[in-house]
Order: sequence, then C-alpha cells, then structure tokens
Amino acid sequence: MFKKLMVLCVALSFACMAGCNANVPAGKLGRVKTASGWSNEILKPGLHTCWGRDQMYLIDATNLTSKESLNILVGGKVNLKLDVTIRCKANTAEDEALKAALESVPATKGEDGSLEISSKSMYETFIQMKALAIPRAVYEVQPDIQTAVANSPKLAMEVRKQIMEAAQGTPLVVEDAQITNYDWPPSITEAQNDLVKIQLKEASAEAQVKADLKKAEGDLKVKEAEKLVQLKEAEAIGESIDIIKKKLAGSPEYLMWHQIKVMGQAAMSPNNCFILYPYATDSSQVRGMLNNASLVQMLKPEGPNPEMKTSNEPMPEINGLGNLSQKAEKAEK
Repeated sequence: MFKKLMVLCVALSFACMAGCNANVPAGKLGRVKTASGWSNEILKPGLHTCWGRDQMYLIDATNLTSKESLNILVGGKVNLKLDVTIRCKANTAEDEALKAALESVPATKGEDGSLEISSKSMYETFIQMKALAIPRAVYEVQPDIQTAVANSPKLAMEVRKQIMEAAQGTPLVVEDAQITNYDWPPSITEAQNDLVKIQLKEASAEAQVKADLKKAEGDLKVKEAEKLVQLKEAEAIGESIDIIKKKLAGSPEYLMWHQIKVMGQAAMSPNNCFILYPYATDSSQVRGMLNNASLVQMLKPEGPNPEMKTSNEPMPEINGLGNLSQKAEKAEK
C-alpha cells in the first residue's frame, strides 16, 4: 500500500511539473482553456501555469497592415478605383473584446503545437467588412466624379474617421486608415494634366511679370538717382553763381578781365577780327576801322583774295584810329 502511494505522489509531481511549462511569447497575449471552459484572465507575455489537460491559447498582438482595393461607382456613372490601407493591432485595453475573439475566432495550430489566433483572422472577422463598406458609402453619394476629385482630401479624412470609430468595441484598434492610391478615369487624368500645364504657364507668366516689374522698379530707381544727381548739380551751380555774384559785385576789374578773356578766345579763329574802341568814338571813325579791318583780312596770304597783294612791303599795322585804306592805295601806286 505504501508503495502504491509513493508511485501516485511521484506521478502527481510529474503532472504538476508538466503543468508549469506554459509560455506566452513577446508580442502575444494568452488565455487558458480548461476542461470546464475558459479562464477569466488575459495573460501577458511570460511563463504561466497550466494544469493537467489545460490548453494555452495565444492572440497575436503585433501590428497588421492590410490593403483593400475597391471599385466604386461615383454618382451612378463613373467607376473609381482606389486603395484603402489600414494599420491595426490587438486592443489590449479591451479584455472583454479579446475574450470574445478567443471564443469566436478559430485558432490555428503552430509548429510548436500552440494554438494561436492571428491578427489577420481578427481583421477579417471584425474590420474587413467595414473597411470595404465605409469608402463606398462616402464616395458613392458624390454627385459626379469632378466633385469627388475636388473633395478627395476631405473624403479621405472622413473614411479614416469612420473606420477608426467602427473598430471601437472590437478586439482590434485601428491606428490609421488612408487612401493610398486613386486610379482616376482617363478623362479626369487628362483634365488634371491639362490643368497642371495651365498652372505652369500661369506661374511662368507671373514670374515674368514679377521680373519685368522688378526691372522697371530698378530703372525707375536709376532715373530717380540721375534726377537727384542733376538736382544736386543744379543746386551746386546755383550756389556757385550766387558766390560769383557776391564776389564780383565789388570787383569790376575782374569782370573786365573776364570779358577780354572771352573775346580773345573767340578771336583765335582765323576768320574773326575784333576791334576795340572807346564808347564815344565817332561813327565815321568806326566805319573806317571796319573798312581797314576788312582790307587787312583780304590782303593776308591765306585770305580769300591773295592776288590783291602787289607789294612786298610788310603788312601795315593798325595804330589807333588811322585810315589804313588810304595807305593801301599809296602802296599800289
């Protein structure tokens, strides 16, 4: 009897030791199923005890990304193709939802003999139908494809919002949902390309206008600067004239010298002749001076009538108010 009791104790010890080997790996959640039903606890990663014929079930808690390709009839006329990409994972904050998933979603047996419910299985069970239905409901009510194109950013945000809300209360939480591709009809694609060309032309024209305006502004600034320089020069000349007026008002000698200087510069031309005479000189004497000056000019070798010079005597000089024409007549005789 004692030996039988010892054998029973050893068998129970081995059974107890075998029951302490259940493991929940990282990235998984667990729940024990006993012969009498499911345990009430969702287990975190680590070692957990399973007794006798208890079985550990695992739930995949890692992220899952799924893409749905849809054909949507917009406005009852035009077919629109688009892709909806959804990222989700197990909702660790909803134990009751996870328990429901373990009780309703079939588990698959892994290579190590463990029973596991994958994220894909939970997505297909709880999210996929909503991911297919919500974009259709949002886009199909658009009156035409042009409106859908114009409102596409707003519609994509609405799809994301509704899918995330629809996942609440399920074993999964949707972290993001995006329209990742629009396959617009050819007519819309061509129209968009034409619009881009027009926008590029408008941008180019606008850039040219800005460049021309900038150049015009630069030219205007140059003109304004030149005008300012001219004004400054005029002011400087006006100031110098004022100074000369004030300085020369008490210096008539300088005025006389300046007048003689100007007349002398004018007389440097070979065809010019200046005669200086007192203001009170008789008019007949002035005419004599003019006649004499004209005759001298004609008798010069380089003058207009060099053949009129018949004598080798030196050219007479003009002294005072003498009558040079009478002396010229004597020289001819």
